Amino acid sequence: MKKVRIVKRTNVDGTVEYVIQQTHFLFSWWVDGWINSMCGAYCQDSFSTLEEAQRNLCYFDGSQSKDEVVG
Repeated sequence: MKKVRIVKRTNVDGTVEYVIQQTHFLFSWWVDGWINSMCGAYCQDSFSTLEEAQRNLCYFDGSQSKDEVVG
């Protein structure tokens, strides 16, 4: 599993968002999730609620999909 965390970011206009961060793939500092993502800036790593961010952690922590042959 990758190291991940959620940070509460309050923007200069007062809006709050919850951002999923990972440790940088080469270095040890924390970066927003899209930086390590293959989809780059198109990867959603910030959410309007903490609950929504928590539901999406699985896309950043190295969790794997499970395939099952059904036919």
